[in-house]
Amino acid sequence: MEILLVAMAVAFAFVSGANDGATLSALGTRTGALSILAGVSLLVLAVGAVPAAVGTGVATTLAHGLVAFEDRGGRLAFLLAVASALAVVFLLSRRGLPTSVTLSLTGAIVGVGAGAGLPVSWTTVGPVLAAGLLGPFLVFGVGFLLAPGVRRALGRPAAAEARPRLLQQLGFLLQSVAYGANDAEKMVAFMAIATGASLDPVHVLALDQAALAACFGAGALFAVRRLSSRVTEQMVRVRNEGSLSALVASSSVVLAGSALGLPLSSTQSVTAGLLGGTGRLTPHRIRPQQVGALLLAWALTLPSAGLLAALCGLVVRAVR
Repeated sequence: MEILLVAMAVAFAFVSGANDGATLSALGTRTGALSILAGVSLLVLAVGAVPAAVGTGVATTLAHGLVAFEDRGGRLAFLLAVASALAVVFLLSRRGLPTSVTLSLTGAIVGVGAGAGLPVSWTTVGPVLAAGLLGPFLVFGVGFLLAPGVRRALGRPAAAEARPRLLQQLGFLLQSVAYGANDAEKMVAFMAIATGASLDPVHVLALDQAALAACFGAGALFAVRRLSSRVTEQMVRVRNEGSLSALVASSSVVLAGSALGLPLSSTQSVTAGLLGGTGRLTPHRIRPQQVGALLLAWALTLPSAGLLAALCGLVVRAVR
């Protein structure tokens, strides 16, 4: 069981890279401020180092706060929850629709816990689900409000100028740190359950985290070119001010969630921020049909992952 769980943890890191890392790197590279390799490298460093630096509140919430996976059958239930979450993310990603790994995993954890009859902390589930569902709307609003100030800070829109380039790089660095402080902790939580380590609180192990970061980077490089056009061209034509306001809005909200121990999706957040900033400054650049398809993917993620995991949880209940 442990070998299978570790293998799934590695697969989860790869899929996170292919979904989250590719989408975030696309935003950092389409304006010319960063190369694809530089963007992926910053995210890999954040995944490897930031969880150890800021603590594991989000990882502890996922591994212990929602469902008590220490109970009999808990590790099998968590394995099936992650498999369900990955299946949903994979199917949507195959259609070029980057969705929320966080929303998928959260729904799957709650679903498998309920299906398997494991103790579910509904007082924790409520705030976590509310944060996951409402977070993108908050980021949209922040991006909408920030956009005019970001435009003034950038000055002339030429991408080759030193100030816009530097601000874009700093914005992506902040987003990378936010990703490491929140999204990367899902990988930490999974590895802790896989290896039977402490779950309250979860601890970061250097070798495990380095392996997860490497798999994350491989996934990001694998998918970045395919997803970048969908996120930054088909949905909205990116300009410097839209990209930077999205990075700042997303990282601010995601870091706040980390401080509260609430798992949030950087991919979902930065996309919402991009729509908010661009919608404020140049609404004609938004392509409603593609945005509608993306919102549909987000809407389907939580119930699909939850239902699939609940069915798997019934299997766990039968064999416990």
